[in-house]
Amino acid sequence: MEQLLAVQNAISQVEQLIQDGNIFLLKFRALLMSIFPQASQKFAVTLLFMALILAVVPSKYLILMLFLETFTRYSPPRKASTERWMRRLREWWFSIPAAPVILEREKEDKKRK
Repeated sequence: MEQLLAVQNAISQVEQLIQDGNIFLLKFRALLMSIFPQASQKFAVTLLFMALILAVVPSKYLILMLFLETFTRYSPPRKASTERWMRRLREWWFSIPAAPVILEREKEDKKRK
């Protein structure tokens, strides 16, 4: 009985991961196709900034910065700013719909009898 519950739990976790992956891919597609201009503009600026950093800064310094960022992220002096940036990033990500939404109004008859 326990094995059956474990399998059922594992299957539901896999379904959730697949659904999250699909949502990520749909949002990423929307950003790349500029379906949502404001979010796409921020995304494009971020990609450009990252490309410039990769082109200019040597890789050993990038690895050092990544290492320091990873291990000091939740240290007391940086914890508040890290949580604030993660919250802003999460809000931005959740503001992007997974699929484009088009609202259509019902066509009203102009003839009124």
